Amino acid sequence: MVPSVSYGQKIETICKPEILNFTKQTYNAYHQNWGITQESQTRFMYFANSKGLIEYDGNHWEVYELPNKQKVRSAVAGIDGRIYTGGLGEFGYWQSDKTGKLTYHSLKALINDPSFAGEEIWNILPTSEGILFQSFAFIYLYQNNKITNLSPPGNIMFAYQINGRVLLGVIDKGLYEFKHKSFSFIDNSSFLGKESVNTILPGRDQTILIGTNRGIYLYDGNDFQPFNTTTNAFLLQNQLNRGVMLNDTTYAFGTILNGIVITNTQGKIVQHLNQKNGLQNNTILSLYKDADGNLWTGMDKGISLILINSPLRYYQDYDGHLGTVYDIALFEKKLYLGTNHGLFVSNLQSREADFQLVPKTQGQVWDLEVIDNQLLCGHNNGTFLIEGTQAKQISSVTGGWIIRKLKKHPDLLLQGTYTQLCIYKKNASFQWELAHTVSGFSAPVNQLEEDDFGYIWVNKVSKGLNRIKLSADTQKMDSIWSYETPELKSAAVNLCQINKRVIVTTNQQVFQFDPDHNLFEPATNLQKQLGPDQARKFFPINPSALFVLKTDGTLGFIEKDNSIKDIPMKKFQWFDDYENLVSIDNHTHLICLENGFGVLPENLITSLLSSTIQPPVIRSIVPLDFPTLGQTFRTGDNYPAFAFNYNQNSLIISFSTPHYSNEAKYSFWLENSSKGWSNFQTMDQKEFNNLAPGKYIFHLRSNLSKKETQLEFEILSPWYWNQWSISIYVLTLIGAGIFSYWLHLQRVKAHQERVRRKLEKKLRKQEEESQKEIIQLRNQQLEQDVIRKSEELANSTMTLIKKNELLLQIKQEVLDIKTELGSKSNSSSFKEIIHLLESNISTDHDWQIFESNFNRVHEEFLQKLIHEYPTLTPSDLRLAAYLRMNLSTKEIAQLFNITYRSVELKRYRLRKKMNLDTDVNLGEFMMKYTNGN
Repeated sequence: MVPSVSYGQKIETICKPEILNFTKQTYNAYHQNWGITQESQTRFMYFANSKGLIEYDGNHWEVYELPNKQKVRSAVAGIDGRIYTGGLGEFGYWQSDKTGKLTYHSLKALINDPSFAGEEIWNILPTSEGILFQSFAFIYLYQNNKITNLSPPGNIMFAYQINGRVLLGVIDKGLYEFKHKSFSFIDNSSFLGKESVNTILPGRDQTILIGTNRGIYLYDGNDFQPFNTTTNAFLLQNQLNRGVMLNDTTYAFGTILNGIVITNTQGKIVQHLNQKNGLQNNTILSLYKDADGNLWTGMDKGISLILINSPLRYYQDYDGHLGTVYDIALFEKKLYLGTNHGLFVSNLQSREADFQLVPKTQGQVWDLEVIDNQLLCGHNNGTFLIEGTQAKQISSVTGGWIIRKLKKHPDLLLQGTYTQLCIYKKNASFQWELAHTVSGFSAPVNQLEEDDFGYIWVNKVSKGLNRIKLSADTQKMDSIWSYETPELKSAAVNLCQINKRVIVTTNQQVFQFDPDHNLFEPATNLQKQLGPDQARKFFPINPSALFVLKTDGTLGFIEKDNSIKDIPMKKFQWFDDYENLVSIDNHTHLICLENGFGVLPENLITSLLSSTIQPPVIRSIVPLDFPTLGQTFRTGDNYPAFAFNYNQNSLIISFSTPHYSNEAKYSFWLENSSKGWSNFQTMDQKEFNNLAPGKYIFHLRSNLSKKETQLEFEILSPWYWNQWSISIYVLTLIGAGIFSYWLHLQRVKAHQERVRRKLEKKLRKQEEESQKEIIQLRNQQLEQDVIRKSEELANSTMTLIKKNELLLQIKQEVLDIKTELGSKSNSSSFKEIIHLLESNISTDHDWQIFESNFNRVHEEFLQKLIHEYPTLTPSDLRLAAYLRMNLSTKEIAQLFNITYRSVELKRYRLRKKMNLDTDVNLGEFMMKYTNGN
């Protein structure tokens, strides 16, 4: 770029200061505002409004009405802290009462003039002789709580105090000076009697400016000369109404028809502010320069604050001609704006800013760069070389997002586009042209950086970051590293270099690249400078300073190792995801905005950030359910300690910062309740609920001041828990303790007697129980003997059954042999054998004996089995009994006189009738089958 401080200053002149507008809905009063003043100690602003007196502390608006609801026509803050106001048939002062609220004290009772009821006080002027309350016919001097009715030479205009003198215009007579309660004519001023003197201001070298309805005159003590012919013509046409001196070189004049003009000391108009470029209304009723050097305007419709003393200036596109500005360049004495409508250019050598569209550039412009004294324009349709007001397309690769000269190849340029990385070089005419694209890479790239190692860093628009090493001929990539963690793939990721470190901002944190470990790590030093704020994008302007766009839309400035400082600029004027700040030289920085651009001179930043701003003021503390018991404060000095009853333990604490050009954000903590400082927020009050009795300290700080404000208060304990009641409780407890101890001793004695008797009874009982236990053990032994004998009987019974079955088998064999022998057999012999066998075979009585003994041994197993499974047959019961006795399949088959397979079939049928799963062991189930199953 072409560095030129003069052109940076020229850009400032085509821009205007920021204007903050306050509507009647904001301040909750009427449209018209007749007067403005500021109280020096509190720095609060006051406005004479048609509804009443308006108070503004930077966060809260309050309206105070006169007793008869008259319009307040004038307001002045006195050095005594009072706010003096005047209206129809009324004037007096406002002063805070014991609760901190303003209350009105009328002075009209001191006037002994019946005609005063029809007079309207339009002007109030504190002087060394007292305070002048002025209507158009009378002047009332208030001094030492007395009113003196002064008779001016005629009907008068407003009185002004200039260079220690009180001057006023008298209709049809001229200019007069008020001194020692008398009026003296100013020589050669009779012509002013035919004009309306609307403002009187100090000039240079003890001269005085007299502003009338016909223009401005310069009075040197002898003669009156026109101030500036051009300005006078404008003021004559638009009716001058008010004036104020802004500084040693600047004046502001308000008109009835066309807003405000700002002139220099020669009377040349340097700025014109009206309804077309920011004001709410063209009729200026009052002007006031506040303690910060900014200009307040009371209009026929609303209130505006013009930030004259702010370093920021704005060029705003009110008619939508330019569109949203994405990039800016200063080249060959022309200012270029790249917008979504195209490329616009304005010749800075002309008197007015007249931006014209460069032909063939209609559409989205992304990037403007001056490289080797050539202006390149990255466009939606490709890339253009700009020469004056002509555009020559040098690349058709769409979406020229960003272009940079390569450090390792200073004869080449690298460009990121919608789809590719492009390489540019100079042709035979030494003009840049497209050489080739980088092979093997295809992705949208809207940010790129080259580090000191020659690696190319690219941001791939919501797809993460790449670190690329180009081949020696830049035709392709030699290597590529991807960094695609979720936080790096967000649309909010921004890439830059700060002090040779690759820096990435995300929604959550700031990261820096660690080349030794090939990873991104938190940038702790930067985050420490940011404090609780979160950065959205960094704009480095030199190795020791950078601008920071924060996630809440505010702009900050970091210089060297200092913490971040907020810059007063409009929030949310940035275009999301495409925020841009351009340094056109070492002294001037331009901010791309949605409807224009802002100018930020760096030399004013230091003075702005070094200015001292008072700490925040705690405005009130109010019990939530008892608002009439609240307390209002007007200054931040020596807050008294407060005490609230136990049922007033829910409080609202309000606070403000009477600094009007910067938006204040607050951090607070309540000692003995909160754990620590809150994050900075724009909220201007904090509610605390159900605070426990005790002492608290409310700590408050703002982003505009390093000092904190403290307020101590106490929540009292209820009457039943104060010092006296606690003492009574303690004495009562001590007495109750002594009495309890005596009772305890009595109880111990009685207890010991009961224990003795109980022990004797217990010993007798234990002796009886011992006898019972001996008898019980004997019975158990007998029972065990019976059970053992029953088991033996059962075993013998089983042996008998086996014998019976063997005999039956033998009998069957004998019968089979007899059948085979037929007639050959000896019938009598066979009969004797069969009879012998039958006589030794047991009958069903044997099974009954077995069943009886089995039940005896196994606690009525069969009866319970039949009770739970009534469908079981006698054969099933026998099988269950055998299984409980843990007999093998072979033994069971012999007892049933059946095959092994038949036994398995019986087991299957038994399992099915009992609804047992196949994975249940039937034998184990029978053996474990108890009364509890």
